Amino acid sequence: MEHKRPDPDQLLQLIKEEEGRKERKRGYFKVFLGYIAGVGKTYRMLSKARLLKEKGEDIVAGLVETHGRKETEELLKGLEILPRREIEYGGILLGELNLDKILERKPKFVLVDELAHTNAPGSRNAKRYEDVEELLDAGINVYATMNIQHIESMKDVILQITDVEVKETVPDREIEVADSIELVDLPTEELLQRLEEGKVYIPEKARQAMTQFFKERNLVALRELALRYATRWVENNMRYHLRKDGILGPWDASSKIMVCINTRQSSENLIRLTHKFADNLNAEWSAVYVEPSYKVKMNAEEKLQLERNFKLAEEFGGKVFRLAGVSISAELLSFAKSKNITLIITGHPQRSRIEELIEGSVVYEIIREGSPIQVLVVGGVHEVEQKDTVPYIDTQSESHRKKYEWKPLMISLSSTIVTAAICLIMKPFLDPINIPMLFIIPILFSGLVAGRKAGIVASIMSVGLFDFFFTHPYLSFSVSDLRFIPTFLMLFIVGIITSFLADIVKKQVEYTRQREEFIASLYDFSKDLLISQSLNDFLQRSTRYISGLFNYGVVVLLPDATKNLQIVSRARDTIPFDESEMGVANWVFEHQKPAGYGTDTLSSGKWHYLPLRVHDSQLGVLAIAPNESGLNNEQKHLIEAFTGVFSLGLESYIKPSGK
Repeated sequence: MEHKRPDPDQLLQLIKEEEGRKERKRGYFKVFLGYIAGVGKTYRMLSKARLLKEKGEDIVAGLVETHGRKETEELLKGLEILPRREIEYGGILLGELNLDKILERKPKFVLVDELAHTNAPGSRNAKRYEDVEELLDAGINVYATMNIQHIESMKDVILQITDVEVKETVPDREIEVADSIELVDLPTEELLQRLEEGKVYIPEKARQAMTQFFKERNLVALRELALRYATRWVENNMRYHLRKDGILGPWDASSKIMVCINTRQSSENLIRLTHKFADNLNAEWSAVYVEPSYKVKMNAEEKLQLERNFKLAEEFGGKVFRLAGVSISAELLSFAKSKNITLIITGHPQRSRIEELIEGSVVYEIIREGSPIQVLVVGGVHEVEQKDTVPYIDTQSESHRKKYEWKPLMISLSSTIVTAAICLIMKPFLDPINIPMLFIIPILFSGLVAGRKAGIVASIMSVGLFDFFFTHPYLSFSVSDLRFIPTFLMLFIVGIITSFLADIVKKQVEYTRQREEFIASLYDFSKDLLISQSLNDFLQRSTRYISGLFNYGVVVLLPDATKNLQIVSRARDTIPFDESEMGVANWVFEHQKPAGYGTDTLSSGKWHYLPLRVHDSQLGVLAIAPNESGLNNEQKHLIEAFTGVFSLGLESYIKPSGK
C-alpha cells in the first residue's frame, strides 16, 4: 500500500465532518439488515440488547414487533418497554414510536424495529427513520432493523426481480451514515422451511403478495443483494478511514457522473442507477434538467414529477441543476465539459421516429458530440404507475380553462383577419406577390404574444385567406394559376419557422427576465439590509421585503435571554401563529432543520420553517406562510437564498449584543 501526503481539500473536509459529529454528539447508530421478513433481524437485535443489559447498560425497547413469536418474546422479557404513542386514524387506534417519551426518558440505547415504516397521519415525522434521526441528534444510541428491499436505491431492482413495487423506502444516506451494519443472514432453504412451519409472520392483508414474494428465485436474488450491499458498505467505510489516514489505494476516484433527467417518472429510475454507479466509483454526481426554449408551458403533472425527481436526487446526495436553451444536447454537453464530467447517463430515446426526424435525437447528439466523455444509454426504463401518490387537483374552473385554451386561437383569428382586411383595402395598390409578405406580420405577432401553437394556426389561416381573397378565382379555395402553389408552400413554411423562432425568443426573454429579477431582488434585499440603522429596523425591512416579494406571510423568531423563541417581527401573517406552530418553531431552532408545510417533518404545520444560522451559530427561525398556490421546489430554493443573506446580516447585529 502506497502512502502519500493527504490531499489538503479532502483532509479539511474530513476534519469538518469529524468536528460536526463531535459538536452534534450524535448517538451510535447500528442497523440489523436482512433480505426479507423472517431471517431473524429482531431476534438478533434483542440478543445484542440482552448482552448490553447484562453489562449494566441503560437500554429500552422503543418499538419492537415480536409478531407473537415465543422465542422473540422471551428475549424481550427483562427489558424496559416504553409505551407506544396511540393515534386514532380511520376509526382504528394505531401504536407508533413514542418519540417524546424516549427523549424525556433519554436512555443510552433504544431499540427500534422496522426503520422504513410510515408513521400514522398526525405524527411529528412522516417516516420512522426521521424519528430515529431525532433520537440520534439527541445523543441516544439506536439499534434498528430493516430489509434490503426498503433501501431507496434498490427499489427498481426489487421491482425487476419480484414484480412487486415497494412503497416504503429509506433514503440511502440514512444507511450510509450508520456507524455499523450487521447483516442477518439465513439460508433460503431454512427460511422456506420456517415459512411452511408458520414461523414467519405475514399480515393477512398482504398474505397473497408476500406469498408471491417468497419464491425461491426471489429469495436467492434478495439475499445476494443484501450481501453485496453490506460488502459495499464495508468498502466505503474502509475508504473513509484510508482517506482520513492519507493512504492512497485503488479506492480513490476522480470520476464525475451526470444523469440527464426530464419530467417523466422514468427519471427516478435513472437517478437511482446513477447513485449506485457514483457510490461504487466513489464519484461526485449531478442531475441535470434542460428545459428547451421552444417548449410550451409545463402542465401541473409534469411540474410535480420534475420536483419529485429533483427531491430524489438531492436525497441521494446529488447536485441538481436546471438549465434552459434552444438545443438540449448542446446545453448538456456544454455543462458536462465545464464540470469535467467523465460519464453521462441518459435514458433510451423516447421520441418517435417522426419526432426524431423533425427535432433530432438528443441521445444520438450527445453520443456523437460528447467525445471523450463516456455515455451510458440505459434501456428498459419504464414508467411505473403510482397508485399511492396524491393526484393533482386543478383548482381552476372548467370555464377558466376553456377561456385560456381559446385565447391563443382568438389572437390568431383576430390578427390574421385584421391583416386580411387591410390587404383588401390596399389591394389596388399592391401586387399579389407582395401580399404574402404582409401575412408574416400576424404570424410573428401570434407567436410572440400567444406562443408557438398560435403562430402555427396563424400561418395556416394566412395561407387560406391569401388563397380565398387574393388569388384567382376569388372567394374560393381553388387555384387557377399553379405558380401560386410554391408561394403558398413558402408562406406556410416561413410561417412555421418564424412562429418557432418567435416562441424561442419569447422563452429566452422570459428566462432572462426571471434571472434578472432574482439577481436584482437579491441585490436590492442585500442593499436594503445594509442601510438598516438598528436590529429592529433590520428585522422590519427584511420581513416586509420577503413578504412583498413572495406574497407570503413572514414571521421572524429569535431567542430571548432564556433561550425561548419570541416573535420579533411579522408581516402579512394572515394564517394564525398559535401554540402548536410555536412548538414547530422551537423544534426547528433546536434541531436546525427545516420543518412544517412542504416538508416531511411536522408536515401538519401551516407554516414553512427555516433555521436562521451562520456556520454553527443558531440565530433563530424564519417562518413562511404560503398562499393558496403553495410552495414549489424553485420557490423553496429562492427562499433559502434569501434566508442565507438574512442570516448573515442578522449575525452582525446579534453577536455584538452577546445573545
